Amino acid sequence: MVDQTLESNPKRIPVLAISRKIIQIISFFLINYAALEFIFSAKFSLLENFVKVLPFLHSAKSSWTAGAGLLEYSFFTISQGEIPFFFIAVIALLGLFGGRIFCGWACPTGFIQDLLYGLAGENKRFSLEVDKSLKKVKNFGLIVMFILILPLGVYRISNLGSYIGYKEFLGPLTENTLAPISLSEFLFVTFPGVIQSIIDDVNIQVLFSEGKAWSTILFFVYIIILVLTVFWPRAYCKYLCPYGAAISFSAKYSLVKLQRMPTRCPGRKECGICEKVCPMQIRILDEPYNGFTGEGECTLCLECMEKCPYDAIKWKFGA
Repeated sequence: MVDQTLESNPKRIPVLAISRKIIQIISFFLINYAALEFIFSAKFSLLENFVKVLPFLHSAKSSWTAGAGLLEYSFFTISQGEIPFFFIAVIALLGLFGGRIFCGWACPTGFIQDLLYGLAGENKRFSLEVDKSLKKVKNFGLIVMFILILPLGVYRISNLGSYIGYKEFLGPLTENTLAPISLSEFLFVTFPGVIQSIIDDVNIQVLFSEGKAWSTILFFVYIIILVLTVFWPRAYCKYLCPYGAAISFSAKYSLVKLQRMPTRCPGRKECGICEKVCPMQIRILDEPYNGFTGEGECTLCLECMEKCPYDAIKWKFGA
């Protein structure tokens, strides 16, 4: 039971939550200025001439990218018959020195999921076994894409005829490998495109055009995923995000992490608030108290730190 003195204390201003929302909003417009174009009916593509740095992940019409991200560049390099040492190293270093803080504080798709989750005000959870199994799906998706693209690179350096044939077989996947499993692609390319077509043609025929069965299925799958996100926080991040899968390998050993002070923490039976508010469903009280990353799943959103009534969770930097 939470100490009565804690219950009688006035509620603290959620400084961390407010700060995170402000940063998420700023990042949303910086990374996806397609949103600005939609709101103000203006063209911001000129920003590309002034702001161009190495992107973190695929984000359509981003001022930070040329329409691709670290994973896309990695797969493109593989398709050219080369090993993407540089991009793999960047992803690994980002995870090692920052964990998944980008996911928690700057990712535009994460921000949209947070907004949707707020509509229901519920934090539904799968059982521990189901959650653990579902978190493997994003790794499986990344491996499948690797298996599909690897032969393309092999054929490119060994058999040009087979390369051309296999490239035709892959179709759009050759140029946009992660599109089928990218919520970013859906939110900022596919969905706006469908809505614009519906507005222009005043019908929904675009969803059921001949030869677009797979696209239509994906469209409704992502609609379902967004609906699920209203009740299950960060559902896409936890179970499907390819970037989350890629960076979690090094984020597991991140130097930036959280730690729990056992002398202040009364445990799960008496409190357990940290686990109840964690959007990634991390079993914080089963993690090492001297530093935890949730096996690379922690996005450092700091919900647990801010909601802990005992002030038992702190930042930690180091091994």
